[in-house]
Amino acid sequence: MYVKNALLSTAAATVKGATATIGAGAWLCVAGVASAQEPNETEAKAADKGEIETVLVMGKRQGSYTIITEDTLKLVKMPGALGDPLGAITALPGVITPAAGGEPAVRGSSPSDNRYFVDGMPAGYIFHEFNTSIIDENIIQDFQLYPAGFSAQYANATGAVFDIRLRDPVQQDFTTTLTASMLRSGVLFESALSENSAFYLSARHGMLPLFLPEEDTPDDDGIRIISAPTDSDYVSKFLWSNSEKNRLSVNFMGATDKGKAEFSELSDMVAENPDFAGEAEIQDKFDSQSVVWDYQLASGAELHILAAHYKDEENLHWGDNYFQNIETENALLKTNVAFAVAANHIINIGAEVDNMDYAFKVRQPLFTCTEFDADCQANRRDVIDVTLPLTVKQQSLFAIDQWQATDALQLELGLQWHANDQTDQTFIHPRGSFALAVSERVTLKGSAGSYNRLPDVQYSMPELGNPKLQSYQSKHYSLGLEGKGLEGKGLEGKGLEGKGLIGRALSDWNWSLELYHKTFSELPRTLTADEPNAEDIYANGTEGEARGIDIFINKNFSNRWYGWVALSYSESTRTNTATDQTLDYTLDTPLVLNVVGNYQLTHNWNIGFRYTAKSGEANTQIVGVKQNPNFAGHYLPVYGEPFADRLPMQSRLDFRAERPITVFGKEGVFFVDVINLLNRKNVSEIVLDHEKVKETGELHLVKNVDMEIFPSIGMSLSF
Repeated sequence: MYVKNALLSTAAATVKGATATIGAGAWLCVAGVASAQEPNETEAKAADKGEIETVLVMGKRQGSYTIITEDTLKLVKMPGALGDPLGAITALPGVITPAAGGEPAVRGSSPSDNRYFVDGMPAGYIFHEFNTSIIDENIIQDFQLYPAGFSAQYANATGAVFDIRLRDPVQQDFTTTLTASMLRSGVLFESALSENSAFYLSARHGMLPLFLPEEDTPDDDGIRIISAPTDSDYVSKFLWSNSEKNRLSVNFMGATDKGKAEFSELSDMVAENPDFAGEAEIQDKFDSQSVVWDYQLASGAELHILAAHYKDEENLHWGDNYFQNIETENALLKTNVAFAVAANHIINIGAEVDNMDYAFKVRQPLFTCTEFDADCQANRRDVIDVTLPLTVKQQSLFAIDQWQATDALQLELGLQWHANDQTDQTFIHPRGSFALAVSERVTLKGSAGSYNRLPDVQYSMPELGNPKLQSYQSKHYSLGLEGKGLEGKGLEGKGLEGKGLIGRALSDWNWSLELYHKTFSELPRTLTADEPNAEDIYANGTEGEARGIDIFINKNFSNRWYGWVALSYSESTRTNTATDQTLDYTLDTPLVLNVVGNYQLTHNWNIGFRYTAKSGEANTQIVGVKQNPNFAGHYLPVYGEPFADRLPMQSRLDFRAERPITVFGKEGVFFVDVINLLNRKNVSEIVLDHEKVKETGELHLVKNVDMEIFPSIGMSLSF
C-alpha cells in the first residue's frame, strides 16, 4: 500500500493548499439542524446541590437514544472540528493524527491496529480519504473511545476501539432537512412510519470539484487536478419497537471517495519513479447492511443479535498502466446475552463469526516495505501482475463477569477465545478491570489484557508477501485516578463556609490521570536480500513498546463557560529482533497539549477556541543524494539513522463564534470558524527539492507545510 499512501499524501497537500486559498475568501455553510444549546442551567444547579447522582452502569449505555449526548455535543461544537465530532477526537488525550494525514494513532499503536464499530457493526473505515468522517453530525448520538485495555467483547484489535452509536429516528411528522456548503451538501429525511416505527435517511456529497475545476497545467508541485477529490456518504436507519423490551433496527451505510490528477516530472513521486508519470485515479467505496434485534426476556436477561454484510472496493490506477484493485466482502454474525445472577452481579456471554473474502488484482512495481522501514523506495522490485483470491474465517467467544463487589469496588473479569484459519492460530485472552472508590471524590482504576489481530493482508497475500505470517499480538496495562471537584459542604472548616459560589464552581471540575504500558510482538519486518528465506519478503520479527501518561482536566458548563485541558506524554519504540536495533516508532510524538474553551460572551454571542501544541513526529533525516539505480539521470535521497530526527514542533489555534438567528421564522445559528488563526506554517514533511537536485546533483531540501489559515462563515437552520 506504499504507492497509494504516497499518492494520497501528495494529493492531500495540493488539495489543502487550494482549499486554504478558497477559504481565505470565506465560504457560507447552510446546514439543516439547529445547534443544540449549552447544558441546561437548571441541570447545572441541580448538580451543584448534589441532586444528580452518579450511577455506575454495569451493562449497555443507557439514555435517550434520539438525543446527542452532552460530551459528543461538545466535540461537534469544538473550534476546528467544523461540526464533525469524529474529526475532533484529536483533542482527546492519547490521540495523534499523523502529520501527513490519515487515520489516528492511539497511545503508541499503529492506525491499522484500531477497530471501528457503528451501532455494533464493524466498519471498514469511518474517515474519508481526506480526514472528514463518513457520518453526518446530525445523526450521531454517542461516541466512545477505548484507547487501551478494552473488554473481551472486542476482537481482532490491538490498538484502540472506536464505538459509535447512531441516534434513533424520532417519532415525528415527515421532515426534510437540506444542507449545503462549499465542502459538502446533503439531505436528511426523517419520519414516523407507524405508532411503533420510524426511519431516517442521510445522504451527503462533496462539493469541492465546483471550486477546484480541472486545471490546464501542473502546479509548482508537478500536479494537475483533473477531478478534485470528492466524497459522498449515506446512512439509513429504520427502527421498529413495540416496547422498551423489544427493538428491531435495520441499518444501511456507505461511502465513496474519488479523485483524478496528473503527475508530471516535477512531482516527488515521478522524480523518484519516472514510470509513475501520467494520470492517476483513486476510487474507493464501501456499502454495508445490518439487522439488529434487542429483546429483553421475561427473566430480565437481554438478548442482542446482529447480522451484517460489508463490501469494500479500493481502485487505484496510475502511471505506466499500473493498478491496484482490491475487493473485500465481509459477512458477520454476532450475538450476546446479558443476565443478572444477583442485584449487583451481571454475566455477559457472546459469540462472533466472521467470514472475509479478498480479491486482489494488481499490476505494479512491488515495494517491499512496512511502516517500520524508513526508505521504502530502496526496496523497489520488479513489476508484478497477479490476480489473487483469499478467504479468511475467524470466530470468537467471550464471557464477561461484572460484579459490584462492595459499595466501593467494581470488578470486571473477561475471557475471550479467538481463532482464525488464515494463520491457523487459537488464542485465549484474559482481560480485566477494576474501579475502587478510595474516597468520596477519587476513584482508582486499572485494566489489563492481552490482544491479537490478523496480519495485514498486503503483507500476507501470496506473491505480495508471506502467507505464513502469524497474528500480531499486544498486551495492555493501565492504572489511573479519576476525581471530581470539591462540593460546598466539603469546604466546612476550611475558612470558606457559606461561600456557596466557590463550592459550586469547584464542583464543576473533574479530572483523570492515567499511566499506560503496551507491548507489541510478532509485528512484520522486511527481509533483506542476504537473509535466509528472503523469498518470503516479510517475517514476524518486530517487537515494540509504548508507555505514557494522559492527564485530562475538565470544566463542565457553569458561570457561562466550559472547557478542558488534555496533556499526553508518551514514548513508542520498535525493535528489530534480527538486529536487536531499537528505533522510535514513526508516529512517535512525545508531548501533545490541547486546551479547549467555550464562553457565553453575551446573551447572543458564544465564542470558543482550541489550542494545540505538539512535539514533532519521529523523522528520518535526508543527509545526501544518490543516483537512482533504476532510472538514469534521476536521484534518490540518502537517509541517516532511521527515525532519529524529529519534525519541528507544531501548534495551531482555532477559533469559533456563534449566535442564534431567525430566518423566515426558522430558528438557527450563525457561526464563524477560523482554522489556524495565527497562520502557523507547520511542517508536515521534509523532502528533496528534486528540481534543484537534478540541476546541481547536490542536496537541496524543501519543507512541506500543513493547511494555513482557513476562515469560514456559516449558519444552521431547522426546517
